[in-house]
Amino acid sequence: MPDLAVAEAAVPESRAGRRVRHRLDLLIGAALVAGVVLRVLVFHQIRQTPFSGDEVAYVDGGKALSNLLRDLAGLHGPDTAELRRDLVGSGWFMPGMSLLLAPLYLVAPHASESVVRGWLGLISSAVFVLAVLDARRVLGRWWALGLAAVPGLVPMWLLFSYTAYGDLLAGLVATLLITRMVAVLRRASDGTVPRLRQGALIGFLAIATVYLRSSSTPLVLGIGLVGLMAVLWCGRRALVPLLLAAGVFLGLLMPWSITASATFHTRVLTTTSVPMALANTFGDRTEVCYGMCDPGSTIWFSPVRYAREVARATGASEVTVLGQMSAYARRDMTAHAYARDVIANWHNYRDDPTAFLFKLHPPGEKDTATARWIQRWTERIFDPAVRFAALGLLVVTRRSRRAQLLSVLVKIGMFGLLLQPFVHLAGSRYWTTAAPLAALSGMLALWVLVGWLDRWARGERGPIEAPSRWLTLAQVALVGIGVAAVATIQLLA
Repeated sequence: MPDLAVAEAAVPESRAGRRVRHRLDLLIGAALVAGVVLRVLVFHQIRQTPFSGDEVAYVDGGKALSNLLRDLAGLHGPDTAELRRDLVGSGWFMPGMSLLLAPLYLVAPHASESVVRGWLGLISSAVFVLAVLDARRVLGRWWALGLAAVPGLVPMWLLFSYTAYGDLLAGLVATLLITRMVAVLRRASDGTVPRLRQGALIGFLAIATVYLRSSSTPLVLGIGLVGLMAVLWCGRRALVPLLLAAGVFLGLLMPWSITASATFHTRVLTTTSVPMALANTFGDRTEVCYGMCDPGSTIWFSPVRYAREVARATGASEVTVLGQMSAYARRDMTAHAYARDVIANWHNYRDDPTAFLFKLHPPGEKDTATARWIQRWTERIFDPAVRFAALGLLVVTRRSRRAQLLSVLVKIGMFGLLLQPFVHLAGSRYWTTAAPLAALSGMLALWVLVGWLDRWARGERGPIEAPSRWLTLAQVALVGIGVAAVATIQLLA
C-alpha cells in the first residue's frame, strides 16, 4: 500500500501525485457529503428533545445575553440581576455556548427546541468543515480524510452536534488551534518569524476553546507552551506575536473573569466548579455538607445552596466555603481510593459512547429505530478508533518535522483532555471533545505504519526531511509521562 502522505508531499508535480491528491479529495468530499446526510437523518432523533441539565444553563445564558443586547440597543441600563442569575449562575459554566445562542434569541426570542437545535447543528457543521479544510491545507489530505471520517461519520457524535453542550465544539476549535500552531511552528522551524495576525488568531482560538469548555484549559496551556519553540528557532523576533496571542487570550478572558469575580466576591479565572467536582468524585458524598446535603436536589446543587447559606451567615465567599466543604469531604481520601476512582472514571469516559441516548430522544420515544441504529454503528466505529488513537499516543516519529509537530501537539492535547478522569466525574458525553484529536492521533499511527512498510518495500531509509531533535525528545518525554501515569494508577489501585 503506498504512503499517501509521502506521495502527496514528495511528488507534487508528477501525474501519480496528482492522481493520488485527486482521489483523496474525492474521498474527503464524499465523507463530508455523507456526514451531511447522516446529520439530517439523526436530527429527527433530537429535534423535539427538551433541554436538560447543563443545556438549560447555556440556553438561559443565551437569553440573558440577547436581552443585554436589546437593552444596549435601546439605550437602557442592563439587567445586571438577570446576568448574574442566568449567565454567571453558580459559576460552573463558561459563556461560550451562550454567546453562540444569543444572536438566535435576539432575532427569535421564543425560538422552539427544534429551531435552537437546528441552529447549533449549523454552527457545529460549519466549524467541522473549517477544521477539515484547515487540516487539508496545513497537514495534508491524508489527515483531512481521517478527520472527515472520524468523527464526521460517527452517528452519536453527529447527534451531539445538535446539543447545547460545549464539549463537541470545544474539540473542533481545539483542532483548529492545533493545525494553526503546526502551520506557525513549521515555518518558524525554517526561520520564518510568525506574523502578528497569526498570533492574534491563535490567541482567539485558544480563548474560544476555553469559553466553550473550561476543562480544556490544560490543553490550551500545553499548546501555548509548545508555541514558545518559535523563540528557539526565530529568537526574540518571535516574542511579539506570541505576546499578542497571550494578550488576546487574556483580554477576551477578562470580561468574564471580572464579572464572575464580582459576583462571588473572590478571584475567579474561569469557573468555580473544581471544589465540588473533587468532592463528588473523590470524597464522601455523605459528608459534603458536613453531613448529608438536602436530598431534595442533586449532588451538585444541594452543596451550592448550603454554601450560599453559610456564606451569607459568615460573610465569607461562596467559593471559599465550597473549597472548605470539598476538603472536608476528601479528608479521608487515600492514594488507593483515588486510583480506583480514576479507573472508574476512565471506564465511564469511554466504555459506553451512546449512554446519553437516554436523554437525547423524542418525548416518550426512548427506543426508536433511529436510536438503535445510532447505537449499533457508533459502537462499531468507536472501539477501533480508540485503539488506533491510543497507538498514536505511543508513536515517536522522525519522518518529517510537520509530523513531529503534529505528534507533539496531539499528544499534549489528548493528555490535557484526559486529565478529566483525574479531577472530575467522567461521563459519556466528554469523549466528543477528544474525538477529533483522537482521529488525528489514529491517522498518525496509520501514517507511520503504512509509510514504514512502503519505504521498507522500496528499500528507502531515513526521514523525508531533517527532523528536529527537540521535537523527538518532546515526543519521548510525553510518551514516558503517559505510560508512567497509567502505570502509577494501576499500581496504586
